[in-house]
Amino acid sequence: MTKLQIFSALGFVLSVGMQQVQSQDLILNELQASNSNGVYDDFFEFDDWVEIHNSGSLLNLAGHYLSDDLDSLDKWKFPDTNPGLTTILPGGHLLIWCDKDPEQGEDHADFSLSGDGETVYLVDTDGVSILDSIQYGQQQSDISYGRSCDGCDDWVYFDVPTPEATNQSTELPAYVLYVNEWQTSNETTLFDETGEYDSWVELFNPNDFQVNLSGYSLILDSQSYTVTGNEPWLTTVDANGFLVLWLDGEANEGANHLGISCPIAGGNLQLLGSDGSSIDEVEWDTTTASNASYGRSLDGSPSWIEFTTPTPRITNSLQIIPGGMIVINEVLTWNVTDIQDNAMEHEDWIELYNAGDVAIDIAGYYVSDRIDNPQKWMVPVGVPDSTVIPSGGFVLLYADDDDDQGWNHMNFKLNNEGEHAALRSPDGFTVLDSLDIPLLPADVSWGRVYDAQVPWIEFETTTPNATNGTMAVSHHMVSSEWLPYPNPSKPGGTMEFLEAGFLYDSTGRLVQSWSMSSVQQLPNCEGLFLLQLENGHSHRILLSE
Repeated sequence: MTKLQIFSALGFVLSVGMQQVQSQDLILNELQASNSNGVYDDFFEFDDWVEIHNSGSLLNLAGHYLSDDLDSLDKWKFPDTNPGLTTILPGGHLLIWCDKDPEQGEDHADFSLSGDGETVYLVDTDGVSILDSIQYGQQQSDISYGRSCDGCDDWVYFDVPTPEATNQSTELPAYVLYVNEWQTSNETTLFDETGEYDSWVELFNPNDFQVNLSGYSLILDSQSYTVTGNEPWLTTVDANGFLVLWLDGEANEGANHLGISCPIAGGNLQLLGSDGSSIDEVEWDTTTASNASYGRSLDGSPSWIEFTTPTPRITNSLQIIPGGMIVINEVLTWNVTDIQDNAMEHEDWIELYNAGDVAIDIAGYYVSDRIDNPQKWMVPVGVPDSTVIPSGGFVLLYADDDDDQGWNHMNFKLNNEGEHAALRSPDGFTVLDSLDIPLLPADVSWGRVYDAQVPWIEFETTTPNATNGTMAVSHHMVSSEWLPYPNPSKPGGTMEFLEAGFLYDSTGRLVQSWSMSSVQQLPNCEGLFLLQLENGHSHRILLSE
């Protein structure tokens, strides 16, 4: 072997060894899995991103991998075509856009991050050795998740993200917020994530930007509680939005549950900023009737009134929009080999069915998998050729967190281990249908045994965009069973029922029930009500003058 060959071989060994040492200096440092109005890329798009920190010497990451799938650690390879976009300086940071747009540059990966949580892996050039990984949970839009300082072990949330910069928290000023409504006697109005009906207080954010309550304090009578910062998706008030905080003294149930309880007598309620400044202060009134609330007549206004129909998480000047006869008909939460979407991907889906006699445009309707965020996704407006469901027809909504793939792609995924799902009318408040989805095996859907009917069963052969069975009872086949009459009816009128039943208002609150066939007086107010009969059938009753 010549000296030149020896030096060449030695150089190769040294370069490989140096590459391995340098790779060990790379860590995942910060990420943003839900970017609505934060930092934008070079195409002026607000996309997900991952930041890598280099504690060693200059290194080109070409040949390394980034992935969000343990079974596919080589999911995206750092290209070797532009060192200017893949080289990380000593002590520096490198931002990779996770936007499924690799054609936009060598710093754009071909996958996106899930706002509902997943694991991200930084992988060595062999495609199997994991250099670093971070498992994260639910994320709040425009708040990043990162190490408390570059290279530190603990991870925290940043209200002000620090892409391509040193990780550090920024203390924000106290913003204008209003105590907007509360309920001290909640028997059937609103339940929390554990199914409990507890007292609650609603805050209103009049600003054009979201406000995270982390570090804010509430003082009620002699009780005081500071909101924690470990679950920002539960403590952030959306721009011009509302947030319900539970006064149940059970802070262990989530960051939106305060470690203070509702006093029996009235008192004084104060909202303080993280700097201790006073933001709002009101006299706490506990004299409201059961299931009524007390709130500002208009959001943020100085006048207060009692609401017989409380409006948690929605404007106090709510106008009820009943919505059409649309139901959730079937869901698939784990799609391995079932149907593919328009992007040829196997994604979770929710099927809606029009049980009415006329075509219905579902534009503006809401679908959510979170009890605390009822308006999580809105059916887009302006595409009536797609959003109109004919009588007896179906539409499929993909729960894939890829809402840029088309009008029927929602901004969340479903959990195959079970969760809640709800459909609301365009007012964002009236529940048209909801269900608790159980744990399901792969490619097994959960659907109504017959279209728009109960009970729900597992379908080993799914029926997307099709009837759930040839014996399905549709809106054309119910003429032989009892139907509420007259419907619509007048508030305060009477109606004869042939069996036991329950009547719920548009919020899901039970307003009356009876145990046998009888003539019942209807509620003395306008609105849409859901009648559930003992035989399992349900009907909507509209009360209108």
